[in-house]
Amino acid sequence: MAIRPLLQSSIRRGDPLVNSSRISGGIGSIPGSCRRSITTTSYTNIDTANSAQITSNNDLSNIVRHFPPSISYAFGYGSAVLAQSQNTLTNNSMVDVILAVPQPYQWHKENLVRHKDHYSLTGRIGGARFVTWVQENFGARLYFHPFVSLETTDAATTTTRTQPTRTTRQIKYGVVSTDALISDLLRWDYLYLAGRMQKPIVSIDVPTYEGLTSDVQYRRDGIEEAQRSNLLAAVSTSLLLYGGDDGDHAQNKDELTASTELLPTSKLFGTIASLSYTGDFRMKTGAEDPNKVAKLVETPGMHDLWEQTYSESLQILHSEGLLSIVENAMEDGGGHTTNRGIKTRRYLEFHPNDVAIRRQLIQYLPPRLQHHSDLIVGSSSSDVKSIRNGSLLLRNELANIVAPAAKSQGMKGFFTAGAVKSWNYAMAKFSKGRFRK
Repeated sequence: MAIRPLLQSSIRRGDPLVNSSRISGGIGSIPGSCRRSITTTSYTNIDTANSAQITSNNDLSNIVRHFPPSISYAFGYGSAVLAQSQNTLTNNSMVDVILAVPQPYQWHKENLVRHKDHYSLTGRIGGARFVTWVQENFGARLYFHPFVSLETTDAATTTTRTQPTRTTRQIKYGVVSTDALISDLLRWDYLYLAGRMQKPIVSIDVPTYEGLTSDVQYRRDGIEEAQRSNLLAAVSTSLLLYGGDDGDHAQNKDELTASTELLPTSKLFGTIASLSYTGDFRMKTGAEDPNKVAKLVETPGMHDLWEQTYSESLQILHSEGLLSIVENAMEDGGGHTTNRGIKTRRYLEFHPNDVAIRRQLIQYLPPRLQHHSDLIVGSSSSDVKSIRNGSLLLRNELANIVAPAAKSQGMKGFFTAGAVKSWNYAMAKFSKGRFRK
């Protein structure tokens, strides 16, 4: 099988840049020549018939328009937005949406006027101040509303002067403050939304509104810059987890130091997808589909979206000399489709046991994961035990972030959604996990 270097950079030139100096607490500096606007991949020109996206951008925008307009950023995710199996989308499929708002109290105050029925009894009685207090002080600083029915209008039909098509969609929407979202992306406070945004998602066009301030626009830019750091940290963390894997097969120290891993990008994407599930009680108790990670990567159309999401991050590491990107033409299914329509399988060539490379990779991790940087890196390239222990330590540190946040956010749902909706949501999750036939 002939493998050749990937010569053409995937970074677009001339895209708008964001001033990173205005964001504090960032993760490792990103070379300016490699930056582009990638808040999350927004597939506005995607052909949904030939991709994994099954809820259109227009439908997602129609959903967001139901809410108070002071929204900094919104995105869609989950199996009703991006396919995670061969199942078809139905009106009963719950569309997942996240809304980042600059002022949660004011937003909930307006939303309670518009959609009081979306809130649980405690939320309706407590009002916006209580809802905001619960959102900001418990769990991962999110306030979820599951099993909400919204009537959307197909705007495309109105332009042809025909009768608009009205559809009732079931959604789950989560509300987070813009500052909390940026903090999780930069610092992995909970690895909750940061973990969600490490996977392909669909950015939603947020309508501008009268009174849009420069501060709101700045925070939108802040999310974009923070997401760059989040994606780069996800790749770097995943590569560090491979350290020590080849040590038992090396014949001598020189061979160990020089050992090279030829890693399919599909395997890397699977590792990235699993980061935010490390230590998650839902995976252990059967409250989540055990095949979820595989579906996120292997469902037809998803691989190309993963490639688009991580093209910049991989190019940055390539330009820093930490890995090489190689590809080969392929005839079977899967793989990555180039802009010339050629199917290829891409690999990453890197040295997982080279402590110099590991030391550079760790600079892209959030500060809280750099506290044990010497242990995670390993003592030397020839000491495979220390490298393997460093990888295990990193995995344990991830679990220490994910586990408490997942538990507290799950418990929080009984207050934010109410007992009935929380029970129904839990049963829906178990039907994909423990109760799945």
